Amino acid sequence: MNRKKILAWSFFLFWLLLIFFFSAQSGEDSSQLSGGLLEFLESLTHIPLSSEICSFMIRKLAHFTEYGVLGFLTINLWKQYGNINQKKLLFILLFCIFYALTDEFHQIFISNRSGNFWDVTIDSLGSLFGIVSFLLFSRKKNIN
Repeated sequence: MNRKKILAWSFFLFWLLLIFFFSAQSGEDSSQLSGGLLEFLESLTHIPLSSEICSFMIRKLAHFTEYGVLGFLTINLWKQYGNINQKKLLFILLFCIFYALTDEFHQIFISNRSGNFWDVTIDSLGSLFGIVSFLLFSRKKNIN
């Protein structure tokens, strides 16, 4: 296996484990993490962000972002094995959606957490964004 494939697999598997780790946190730990991020952003911007709506937006943005990265890393992994066609694109997106579904199912068993259909939707849109970003980045890179 060449170095690019090893790196692609390493980043992909690390990211799957990171998502699992975040989902395995209790509701209290997850809230503390979100609250800590809001406090950090407040200190940088000097804008009061400690509200329910800001906390909600940070959590949803985190879902979108972590699955955007997953989409990007998944298509990058597949790219190491050859060209990407429409069938492979669909498989990659379906894999990311499936992982989002299992992630929300996993949260049902975690203290003060629950599975949420809307989080799967946000995760799926994030994955799609990551996949499209990879394709645009690859196209731009090939043109220059």
